[in-house]
Amino acid sequence: MTPGAHLLISWLCTVEVLNKRRERTVVALSGMAPDIDGLGIIVDKLSGLTNYYQAYHHYLGHSIFSAFIIASLASAIATAQRKLVWLLSFFVIHVHVICDVIGSKGPDGYQWPVYYLYPLIPDYELTWQYQWELNAWQNYVIMACLIGTNFYYASKMRITILEVISCKLNDAVLTMFDKYVRKIA
Repeated sequence: MTPGAHLLISWLCTVEVLNKRRERTVVALSGMAPDIDGLGIIVDKLSGLTNYYQAYHHYLGHSIFSAFIIASLASAIATAQRKLVWLLSFFVIHVHVICDVIGSKGPDGYQWPVYYLYPLIPDYELTWQYQWELNAWQNYVIMACLIGTNFYYASKMRITILEVISCKLNDAVLTMFDKYVRKIA
């Protein structure tokens, strides 16, 4: 799945249980954090000589060990509900891994495994024989449902995923939501 989908899923896992924006943001970013091992694509594109993306994506950030490290960092950054932040971060990282296992096949048909026990057991792969492509209809439907759920929380709790970026942006979107969406309903 895309980083945006991972972010939305992770944030939606927090809205009912975490009271503060900071903690929701930390957990939401934890759910995206496994993809840090994909940043090698920038070096690959700039240099044209390396293959860091293929060599490390789904290895370093997608392992059980990374999950412990990321969740621990999230808990350390949190100012409230630290145990819950750790648990939710650990959970959303695993949701990320599961989503990648089921919906991240390449356009060339390459079934992209996740190396969950890396580096302890580097050859252990998580795969699913029915993995669909990253641009498959299933991912579009999931994203549409996530966006719809975000609208639900905009109406119910007066927050959106945009609070991760900025409170002002969140408020501006809610103002437009009230003006255009609530007016219709």
